[in-house]
Amino acid sequence: MGHTEVDGKNVAFMQAVSFVNQTNQHLFLTGKAGTGKTTFLKYIRENSYKKMAITAPTGVAAMNAGGTTLHALFWLPFGVFIEDYTLKWDEQDSHIYNKSRLFSTIKLTKQRRAILQELELLVIDEVSMVRADTLDAIDVILKSVRRDMRPFGGVQMLFIGDLYQLPPVVRDHEWQVLRQHYSSPFFFDAKVLREHPPVLLELNKIYRQNDNDFIGLLNNIRNNECSQADLDYLNAHYSEQFTPEEGEQFITLTSHNKLAEGINQEQLMRLNGTMHNVKAVVKDEFQQSSFPAEEILPLKIGAQVMFIKNDTGEDRKFFNGKIGTVKELHLDKHQVLVSFQDGSEDVTVRRETWENIRYNYNKGEDKIEEEVMGTFSQFPLRLAWAITIHKSQGLTFDRAVIDAGASFAAGQVYVALSRLTGLEGLVLKSKIPHHSIRTDFQVVDFMKRMRPGDEVAKMLEVCQRHYLGQILLQSFRWGTLVEGVEELKESLTKRNIDSKDAALAVLNGVADALREQEKVANKFITQLYAMLRDKAQLDYGKICERTQSAVAWFLPKFDADVLLAMQQHIEEWKIKKRTKKYVEELRSLLLDFRRKKEQLDHCLTIADILTQEGDLSQVVDSINAKEKTKDSRVKSTTDDYAVKDTKAISLDMFMDGLSIEEISKKRDMVVGTIYGHLINYVGTEVEATDLIAEEKLNRIMDVIRENPEKSSSELKVMLGADFDYPDIKIGQKLLELTAD
Repeated sequence: MGHTEVDGKNVAFMQAVSFVNQTNQHLFLTGKAGTGKTTFLKYIRENSYKKMAITAPTGVAAMNAGGTTLHALFWLPFGVFIEDYTLKWDEQDSHIYNKSRLFSTIKLTKQRRAILQELELLVIDEVSMVRADTLDAIDVILKSVRRDMRPFGGVQMLFIGDLYQLPPVVRDHEWQVLRQHYSSPFFFDAKVLREHPPVLLELNKIYRQNDNDFIGLLNNIRNNECSQADLDYLNAHYSEQFTPEEGEQFITLTSHNKLAEGINQEQLMRLNGTMHNVKAVVKDEFQQSSFPAEEILPLKIGAQVMFIKNDTGEDRKFFNGKIGTVKELHLDKHQVLVSFQDGSEDVTVRRETWENIRYNYNKGEDKIEEEVMGTFSQFPLRLAWAITIHKSQGLTFDRAVIDAGASFAAGQVYVALSRLTGLEGLVLKSKIPHHSIRTDFQVVDFMKRMRPGDEVAKMLEVCQRHYLGQILLQSFRWGTLVEGVEELKESLTKRNIDSKDAALAVLNGVADALREQEKVANKFITQLYAMLRDKAQLDYGKICERTQSAVAWFLPKFDADVLLAMQQHIEEWKIKKRTKKYVEELRSLLLDFRRKKEQLDHCLTIADILTQEGDLSQVVDSINAKEKTKDSRVKSTTDDYAVKDTKAISLDMFMDGLSIEEISKKRDMVVGTIYGHLINYVGTEVEATDLIAEEKLNRIMDVIRENPEKSSSELKVMLGADFDYPDIKIGQKLLELTAD
């Protein structure tokens, strides 16, 4: 799917990918500045099959993450949320929202509901700035809209951020209310996360700093373990009167906007030549508070500038925070030439375009899609003699002057220092006192919950199995199908279409069939849930067997009473009068029915996989791929081949002369699944040697005969990389047949 390059040896990174893609476990991915959190988000965006939305607490952070704000996705009011607060309805509590006031305020249109109902993964970037009560409001909304009382209504949460950076903004009058309900304003103190904490993973391979003493110092600041020696080592870089030599590119980090602007304006005025004010091009909807760059960018030849975006080109000539000098201005051609002191070649900079997006749910494709509401185009540059510490978050500098006087807020020293690649490029305009480098003790305590690496690997396997179990349970939920038919019946009574009574009779028949099936499905869910919860005696063999017999019971009934009934109904009614809209709605229902059938077919594969031992990563990945590329299959296969058992469809295609690869492409299934289907017919319709080379087969059968007690995964290790599980299954099947 995607092409973001990743470091495959970065264990924490790859584990985090597995947790996101192969489990439904909530995850907090953290890491110091420069450890690759942005790369991770980009990778997940390109390489996850889950229906996701990417959000951030502020407009600018959302632009940088390529998503939308939390407030825009959930229509959250600005104020404090306390779920069971007793409202006084006076001026004092106009900024406080309890559950009922929240729901009377948020406007959930049908489209917004659809997004929240279909969402599988919600990413919150820069989570250090998200308040605990905001997260609880999101939890309450998702539970309500999805009618699912699991945390966040069953949506998997991926939190990304660094708690040692900027904390949530809480005004005094808000904290007066919140402090009675929350021990801190940090996101991890949300009630939903106290009860269901996320797995904590830290990206700890630093791609920014390589000075070990400096890395040690930053760690001590993060963990409140900064000694007097550390402080002396830091303050040795104090030089109050420092001014950079001509051509030395230092950037000054200040605590306040006015100070940074003052320095930039003063330096710009010193340059000779014409000043150009470059205006951004803003189209359609784009709020000023979300502008990701300067609306009016002042430039002169000789100006010290900084890139505010990574280069997306092949050879990556610049990165977010790289400092250079304006060499030439060709504004008529929308070009600025920037040169660098590090010897790298000049870069011709063009305007970049940022998009303000909104999420929509496309039912036909079963996808959450991005709709561009507006765009903002500007050169990805800003003046760079000075910048505020706040705006420097996420940037990297070789040389910086830190000028903050006594006005350091907690955490700001760490943010400022961690921008640097090493201490040799640091100058302090004022000494740093001990009290201004304290990290909030609640953050330090929370970060101590990090699990050791080997524990994380074990937990991943447990979570993968749990995820597969959840998919099984979900496959036997009939509720949305019943509701869909009931809604159509109700709207049909108010319409004037040809043969309305006959149409209602058909819908009643389908609804009755679904209700009958739902009763059985609910009983099976209860059984399955009990088996999956039984941690002491988790018997995957039994779960597999029960699932197989459930699917065998449901499939023929679902085919005959629901799918075929609906297909015939569409065929008969599409030629009648005034039925165009009605037939479209029937087709939409039929799509849901076909997806349900796919899910049932799919249960057989999942149940089988649960009985396998060892690492499930590749298997779960292939399941997700199959799950999410099902739409063309749902739309085409059942039309080409009459509704029948999924294995029989594969057999028909094989007998029609299609190769296994061709069948897997046409059915959008993994090659291994098609093998699985055909193995069922070995010894009856299919010769084993049609599926596997004879010498390979003989080798497998020899190894199985010599090791009758070994599991498939043990046999695979013995046979080596040239053999895979479908091959072993063919051998096992043949031996069974010959034993009979």
